[in-house]
Amino acid sequence: MVSSVMAGLGVCMLVLAGIAARQRKAAGGVAVLVAVICLGLAYDNFVIAAGNPMGFGETLEALSAPRFWMHALLTPLLIIAGGVLAGRLGVGWAATRAAAVAGWALVLALMGLGAVEDIVRLSLAPEKYADVLRYTNESTEGPPIPAVVTILVLLALGVMIWRSAGSPWLCLGSITMFAAAAAGVAHPWMGNVGELALQASIVATLSAATRAGSPSTRRGAAPTETPTRSGAEEAD
Repeated sequence: MVSSVMAGLGVCMLVLAGIAARQRKAAGGVAVLVAVICLGLAYDNFVIAAGNPMGFGETLEALSAPRFWMHALLTPLLIIAGGVLAGRLGVGWAATRAAAVAGWALVLALMGLGAVEDIVRLSLAPEKYADVLRYTNESTEGPPIPAVVTILVLLALGVMIWRSAGSPWLCLGSITMFAAAAAGVAHPWMGNVGELALQASIVATLSAATRAGSPSTRRGAAPTETPTRSGAEEAD
């Protein structure tokens, strides 16, 4: 049953990736970033879903390692996506160079911490719950700090976007992710449901930003007009 749920979550992530990718012309690189993160989470869900039919072994273990790598390197990038969308939806300071520098500094720090925990110290151990067979990182101690910080930042950005543009999705998605993560202690699949809710809220916010105007329009670029000839030239 749970394996089927995980497969369904993976399909939903693919749909979100497609929705985000279709907005790349209007929204720019942030749409591609959101799509890539959705694809990474789709892979995560599909590997977990495949655990039962595949069984523990070298193949499942090899497929499981990239799950942790992607969480370590992709999750903090949600801060960049959230910051860009906040700037486009009226949160003025989020569009400044100082905010971009501070955001990237935080993201790189979280990536470094995540890389130490889930790449350098990665130690896979088999685990079974319900009908799911998966590998976990047995070297992990305490809460996942990079993920927690990322969600807190997204929550703050979500509140600001809600106030400035009336779009509640990122705020609600971040709250849902926190609740699902807490429930995931007893029911691990709930954490994946929370990830889907968060990604859906980000895609919804991306759509709101796209509707607000294209990148060129937001930069204030005036449309190019074809000069008309003067009356004297027309008379000639």
